[in-house]
Amino acid sequence: MAANHPTLLCFTAVLVSIWTTCSAHYHESYMRNADDDFSSRTNWMSHISGDVKLSEMAIPGTHLSATYTWNTDVTMTQVLSFKQQLNYGVRFFDIRVKHKDNTFQLHSGHIFLNLYFSEHFLNSVDLFLKSNPSETVLVLLKKEEPSEDSSPARTTRGTLEEILHRYSDTYLETNHRGITLKRARGKFIIFSGFHQFDSFGLKYDDCDIQDNSHLSTNWDLYNKWESVKNQLENARNGDPDTFYINYLSGSGGSFPYFVASGHSSPGTSAPRLATGLTTPGWSDSYPDFPRVSCFIGICTIAFEGTNTLTYDKIREYNEYPRGSRRTVGIIVADFPGDLLISTIIRNNDAIQERLINYTN
Repeated sequence: MAANHPTLLCFTAVLVSIWTTCSAHYHESYMRNADDDFSSRTNWMSHISGDVKLSEMAIPGTHLSATYTWNTDVTMTQVLSFKQQLNYGVRFFDIRVKHKDNTFQLHSGHIFLNLYFSEHFLNSVDLFLKSNPSETVLVLLKKEEPSEDSSPARTTRGTLEEILHRYSDTYLETNHRGITLKRARGKFIIFSGFHQFDSFGLKYDDCDIQDNSHLSTNWDLYNKWESVKNQLENARNGDPDTFYINYLSGSGGSFPYFVASGHSSPGTSAPRLATGLTTPGWSDSYPDFPRVSCFIGICTIAFEGTNTLTYDKIREYNEYPRGSRRTVGIIVADFPGDLLISTIIRNNDAIQERLINYTN
């Protein structure tokens, strides 16, 4: 499929500087368009035993889940609406709110995303759970600054209490870290990322979190990947009662799409960017990054996005479990593609098999 797309010139060094081509790169771990080919996964949790703890499940998530309304390379981290994310298998949402006029606006930093916590996000979750009672949704709720209106009519906590009361059919108030899927089916659970939200759910800070999100330049991408890879191992061999959360996202001196894809531009099938190094001269550099555009024994070392690298690693775990204690946990991505979502979900097979063997 990639061969049908044009190539771009990208710079790389071989003793002296030369030009080489980087082919278009298409991989379904990264999808930048809402009309890309996603599969429906509205009830994937129905195939998992209710005795499994949520903390030991592999769960696809999205970072800054509401940014699909703001199409800039700096701000946008998602292209799918809340409804689409839910239908395609996402069950962990990163929601940032600002308290204004006794309601919660959805924000990314100072940017109002023209969406509201109740009317847009929770309405989507509520309708989805009522149609798919086998599922559960985890909601990381953080507060953007300023922490309050200058003269609010009620507190942030009071506004959240009022909103959640409207969704009492699907909201589950719990602080039990060992909660099972059976107890949580058909419900959404809050992970509190702000002290006034603590009494409404689980504390986010009690989770084991990898969120090494700042890249000074594109060349920090490999360090970001190593943080992700280490957390995958931490989760697989960790405590079944601990929520492990692993962010694939990053920004700062790099665009979010670049961290997710390694691409030179945002498109799903855009070319990879070259690191500027080649083999055999730098064979030991960036060992997990691909070697591409080979000519007369010289290959360009290209960047690879965290989405594809994580997909490859989890696929390896799925094929060769090698006695892992549990799953990779909650994987939170920018622009997650269909293959990444499906591979995370499939990682639950190991705990299913272990549970069946134990009960038999």
